[in-house]
Amino acid sequence: MKKLSLLLLLCLSLSAQAQVDSLQQDSIVRILAIGNSFSQDAVEQYLWELADEAGIKMVIGNAYRGGQGFQSHWIDVTEANNTFEYRKVVNGRRSNRPRSSLESIITDEPWQFITFQQVSQESGLTTTFEPYLTYLIGYTQERQTNPNATYGYHQTWAYSHDSTHGGFANYGNRQDVMYDSICAAVQFALATHPELSFVVPSGTAIQNARTTWLGDNMNRDGYHLDLKMGRYTAACTWFETITGISPVGFSYHPDGIDYLVAHTCQVAAHEAVARPFERTVLSQEGLPAVNNIVPTGLVKLNFGADHTSDPAWNDITPDIRTHTSILDSNMNPTGILVTLTGEFGGSNRNGATYTTTKMLMPADVSSSALWGYAVGKFGSQGPRQSAAIKLSHLNPELEYEFTIFSSRDKCQDFRQTSYILQGADTWADALQSANNSHETAVMKHIRPTADGQITLTVMPGSHNNNPNMFYYLNALTIKAKH
Repeated sequence: MKKLSLLLLLCLSLSAQAQVDSLQQDSIVRILAIGNSFSQDAVEQYLWELADEAGIKMVIGNAYRGGQGFQSHWIDVTEANNTFEYRKVVNGRRSNRPRSSLESIITDEPWQFITFQQVSQESGLTTTFEPYLTYLIGYTQERQTNPNATYGYHQTWAYSHDSTHGGFANYGNRQDVMYDSICAAVQFALATHPELSFVVPSGTAIQNARTTWLGDNMNRDGYHLDLKMGRYTAACTWFETITGISPVGFSYHPDGIDYLVAHTCQVAAHEAVARPFERTVLSQEGLPAVNNIVPTGLVKLNFGADHTSDPAWNDITPDIRTHTSILDSNMNPTGILVTLTGEFGGSNRNGATYTTTKMLMPADVSSSALWGYAVGKFGSQGPRQSAAIKLSHLNPELEYEFTIFSSRDKCQDFRQTSYILQGADTWADALQSANNSHETAVMKHIRPTADGQITLTVMPGSHNNNPNMFYYLNALTIKAKH
């Protein structure tokens, strides 16, 4: 297999040069991915923007069928069900044409680059590939309108280590096994299909990023990519594979990730393109993988959809799953990551605007909250027994003191909220959130796990008598000490 890998890498390198040459002959680069939600994660956002920064005009198509792979794609083609969604990015604008046939998508543009990918749970199982991959490639070749079209394979990523996706069992619920299986399966596809002349190694890029200080936070639900840094990493991988231009040093990155995170993602992608089937350990990229920072002041977290006017408070908003730019009260980086791992029901600004706690919160911090409920039906969201927040990349040599505040004004009932902290040990406390303006929950001497993690679970308390059992989280401060 090692000899085969070296041969493939040589062929892929030559293919990349041919791709660069083709860019010089055509002012527009046209890319079509035949896939599902994993190709949606990879190409529908950020790829066009990276190309735009490079001065490259790009048209991006995604023949999308959620949760589907080679066999079901071929069934759609042969039965003429026309269940593809034709998702397209032109001039940075995204459109979607549902109920499309694969043929209409293939013939819509003179695509230069066309890729195939398997459904994620079968991406490392070569027994699921044939004969359907052969059929799809042949069907595409017969109908494409560009005689110089180049065909490739999109290597998808392994699930997060704690994924609950049922297909994870195919790999013993082990990320390393799934990644190795995907690499072997992609090499099998390339070896048996010489018409596939390049690979987009998104899976290796994500695996590389997991070795950095960002950790195993590249997914939003255990298998789809995080909407910001996960998708950006995949877009960088596609960009360099197609253009031959390294994204390292590019200024464009989406809102919600800063330059340091963007640089880390860019390097993870660049190393993947250089070595598509080999994980590169990037433990010193961006920040050290083991955090050695000692915060110089309190770490203050403001929860809710709105932003505070006080820069000393870090806004933890539900539109971003993993928040990376966490500063202490002296505006120094902490290296801490805050990830919303268990969803809340929503956010509001119904907390107390005047408080007398030692947290010294401005009104726009004390009044904003994330909330959830455990019973019945409220609005469009379903009940959730609890919500969770993971703090990762903490300095494992420190211990931490947590102070928590929650509040919901104008209540006629008890809305006690319980808080459980799980690090090296487990701690718990509770607050009466209803009409609270003065009480906090304080938990001291909390040590993270050996890999620098503490999980905060938020849930209704035993004295919560609200019919829906609402629970809240408004603000949190963390004091670090040796």
